[in-house]
Amino acid sequence: MRKQTKIAAIVSAAALLAIGASMTSFAATGWQEEDGTWVYYNRAGEKVANSWEYSGDNRFYLDDAGNMATDSLIEDNDDYYYVDANGAMVRNRWVAIDNESAGEDNQPDVWWYYFQANGKAYKNTHAAGSIFKRVINGKTYCFDEDGKMQYGWVKKDDGVTDYDDNAYQEAEYYFGDENDGAMSIGWREIALSDVADAEDEQPGDSYWDSDQVRWFYFKASGAKQTSSTNKTINGRKYGFDQYGRMIADWHNNSLGLATYQNASRRGSSNNATATATAAYAKDFMYFSSPEDGARFTKGWFKVVPGYYLNYADYDNGTDRWYYADGNGNLYAGQIKTIKGKKYAFDLKGGMISGLALLRTDGNTIYEYADDDSKYDSQDTFMNTARGLSSDWGFYYFSDNEDKDGSMKTGTQKISLDGESFTFTFRKGGTRKGQGISGLSEKKYYLGGMLLTADPDYKIEIVNKNTLEKITVSKLTADLGLTGVDASRKIGQASKGDVIYTNTGVDTDGADLTALTGDYVVVNVSGNVVKSGSKVDGDGFKVVLDGNNRIKQIITAY
Repeated sequence: MRKQTKIAAIVSAAALLAIGASMTSFAATGWQEEDGTWVYYNRAGEKVANSWEYSGDNRFYLDDAGNMATDSLIEDNDDYYYVDANGAMVRNRWVAIDNESAGEDNQPDVWWYYFQANGKAYKNTHAAGSIFKRVINGKTYCFDEDGKMQYGWVKKDDGVTDYDDNAYQEAEYYFGDENDGAMSIGWREIALSDVADAEDEQPGDSYWDSDQVRWFYFKASGAKQTSSTNKTINGRKYGFDQYGRMIADWHNNSLGLATYQNASRRGSSNNATATATAAYAKDFMYFSSPEDGARFTKGWFKVVPGYYLNYADYDNGTDRWYYADGNGNLYAGQIKTIKGKKYAFDLKGGMISGLALLRTDGNTIYEYADDDSKYDSQDTFMNTARGLSSDWGFYYFSDNEDKDGSMKTGTQKISLDGESFTFTFRKGGTRKGQGISGLSEKKYYLGGMLLTADPDYKIEIVNKNTLEKITVSKLTADLGLTGVDASRKIGQASKGDVIYTNTGVDTDGADLTALTGDYVVVNVSGNVVKSGSKVDGDGFKVVLDGNNRIKQIITAY
């Protein structure tokens, strides 16, 4: 809108001549020029004051001294008028009038008024606590009770400009700047300064700095759109926070800004001791950039997590894969089937890849032990696996997260500390994907790892109950076996061999299987040895009875 500066239109030269001729035609009554100004005498010969008088088609105002007012704002019977430099009442025009309080409390240099066909300025005539709007030349403007055009952020309940830096939070309307004033409809980009608590909103992202340039959307009524993460505008989806700012990047709509300050909710990593919860993460949504329309993201996407979603990865700039449902909410703390494949998402919503230690009841993940020290080698893996409760289990998801990331079942080759191991994971049931523990198809597993003999030992012993893997020499020590006393033999030794006896009790003629019933022998392929004799790397010969049971342990002299 283009408004005139300071004064409305200037009366034409012809009009001035007509006014002057009319005024000078009066003698004892009517218009008279005195001391360089015009005055008006009524029929009684009295000078008129505080009143309007006509000259031709124009009205002029006589002030309290009886002098014709010029270039002035006139208050008359609670209405406001304006007379131009020639004293004529202004009609159907914008006029800018100097603001005597300019600069105080952010007030403007001038106030704009609009004077109607009857000369009266538009002003708020509604009951207190309501907004006053009028359409002028196709645009809508707001005026206060004194006729001043309002601008910037205006609240519905009082209809006046709010000069506070955070006025955008409570105000419903935006009426442009002090020289515009037209009510905003549709999209508008607005600069915000000194935003309160900006660092508690989404710190680290320039989009949430204390000085922001943000998009707002104003409905046909002029009211801003607020509190929606799925608003369709011109066929596209957008999100808006409770203050009306278009959402971009990470956002948690349901929890509110205050909850972002609860740092204990986010934890510092993805390990089992982190305080984050899946319910918290599921309320997060990811929106594209403002340039891309800030639509919430559905399906798969890979980005750096937000500050309050996963601080550790945010701080390191580590991007993660996420999946959002049709409403834009993250999958978190669950094993989810997506297009026929199963994927796991930690308590912060990040997709899990590789070997993972999870506490689950099937598809719900309660904890994710993302700590390499728990299973970064064969020894640490086995120590961890043997100490797990029944609700914990190892799972395996593709190491190539950018290509797949889905759950793997059956037999898999997995590298620990640069060494390859065979694992087997359940193919079905409520624990689908969990590593097998115990006997399966004549082989023993611990947390999915196949228990095989070290190639240096050739054979090793597995405790069927504890799934501990030990050497033959350790077994003899654990059982208290010591050799050489043939009179107290256990089993039958071949000539030239030392038979191991039990030194603690009289076992003369006893069967060794009575002491080794909880043990089986495995070879380097993980197969349980059923019968025959096997010699390990230390020279021990283990003889089996044909039913996987140890019958003799002997060694050469």
